[in-house]
Amino acid sequence: MLAKLFSRAAGSWTSARYDRLFTPFAPNGAPAQVLGRLYHQYAGALPDEFVPPQHAHYRALVAPMALAAGSFARLNGPALKRVYAAYTCCFERAETFHFQLAQQREDRAFQETLLETRAAVVRDLLALETAEQARREHYARWRECLDAELDLEGGSMLELIQQMGPDDWHEIAQRWDWDMGVAELNWITSQRACDRATAVYVLCAGRCGEVATRLNAHHAGFVRAVAARLENGFYPNAELGLALPARLRVQFEREIETARATGESPWRIETELVRHPGRAAEPRYTLQDGALRYHYEYWLRAVGRSH
Repeated sequence: MLAKLFSRAAGSWTSARYDRLFTPFAPNGAPAQVLGRLYHQYAGALPDEFVPPQHAHYRALVAPMALAAGSFARLNGPALKRVYAAYTCCFERAETFHFQLAQQREDRAFQETLLETRAAVVRDLLALETAEQARREHYARWRECLDAELDLEGGSMLELIQQMGPDDWHEIAQRWDWDMGVAELNWITSQRACDRATAVYVLCAGRCGEVATRLNAHHAGFVRAVAARLENGFYPNAELGLALPARLRVQFEREIETARATGESPWRIETELVRHPGRAAEPRYTLQDGALRYHYEYWLRAVGRSH
């Protein structure tokens, strides 16, 4: 009887046929400490950072309860049981969820919220499943791309980079491992054709705030040279944008602010440069595991289709 009621209320969204989307997180029951960790786990996520749908919906369900109690730590008794029901709604398979749903039969409004949330969780997980399958299909030829010989000739990485263009330099700068040294970055940022966005990225990735305030900072001479070029308007090419993740953008802005606070040259650079507007780079080449390779999107479009 109860199963039929649930079936009519929720349609197929609570069906066991979606159990493949759920991996039991705590098959023997989640204690309050686990429920709390799940609630706080992505609390500091920035708007552009990925939060798994199950965590996002769980936090949305629990937040009003935590707010009413003053904090999650103060939840107890019936409220904590509701939190556990919210947990099963978002994380556990159908059988466990149905059991907890039945425990909330005295609160029809909360039951309805749980059913609606379960449907939303399943829809979001299905969308992720579809996107992952599409991603796998798109990158099915990744190994071919890695093994492809470049249409460039040179005895060193620098010689190869010297045959590339600003879009490629921008891509390489963003993927550069500074433990490899800075000779190649120095050559790139010494070119008038280098895009200003590339120079800004290199400056901040080189921890310009630390360089400006410490005597023995790593790669200090190189980072200072890039700052001087930016300060003096060395880069006429400013086509590319800096589409930085929010967390990295904040970090880069702090680097420039720290350097600017010295009030000295060559650190008189505007923080707004980190929000550099412009088009996305379209590189032919990239850096993968310390080696130059074709950029997969270019290879797939221009090289791979002929193979």
